[in-house]
Amino acid sequence: MRKLLEFHRSPNAVKVRVGLNYKGLEYETDEMMAANRQPMLEAAGWPMIPILIDGDVVMRDSLAILHYLEANYRDGPSLTPESRDEIQTAEALLANLSPEILRIQWGLSPQFQKPEADREESAIAEAREAMQAALKQLERRLADRSWLVGDAMSIYDIVLACNLLPTRPPERFAEQSPIWRFFADHFRLEDDARVAGWIDRVVAHDDDWGGPPA
Repeated sequence: MRKLLEFHRSPNAVKVRVGLNYKGLEYETDEMMAANRQPMLEAAGWPMIPILIDGDVVMRDSLAILHYLEANYRDGPSLTPESRDEIQTAEALLANLSPEILRIQWGLSPQFQKPEADREESAIAEAREAMQAALKQLERRLADRSWLVGDAMSIYDIVLACNLLPTRPPERFAEQSPIWRFFADHFRLEDDARVAGWIDRVVAHDDDWGGPPA
């Protein structure tokens, strides 16, 4: 049985679960603890999740795992865009938007680690404005389509949509985690946003995620 070492609420773990489920592959999950990274080091010489153990193969890094699944389980639905032009378009979208989205999120770390009363509202507002600018590009891209390219979900949809999960957290995640609560309070997307619907379509392939926010 395949085993996925994960932190359940991690967007990177969600990426792999979506890929596994979309491919129709059976697996079990093993929840890791941030305070004890020894199991990850023993499995992959790597202190971060996700780690996929598939027989004698051990893969780390969510994007590498998705490419591994696509290359080795071709009987399931494809996660590769159909044409070279579509791949290049999707690669450009990912290269342009994903680093900016992650930069904004990581840059907020000093804020969500502070007590609420000590947070800098100006810094949060600046980050929110930057996020909205990035999301406008996606809104335009998704104006007349369900997926970034082509007629089906691809690896690029999974990676970029899951990087945006902090803007679309289930309420139960916000109840369990101060970090998710912070993003739910300050960065949650409205239900009628095209990007929100697209994220929901991606995570619909992950039963553990629980679907769109309550």
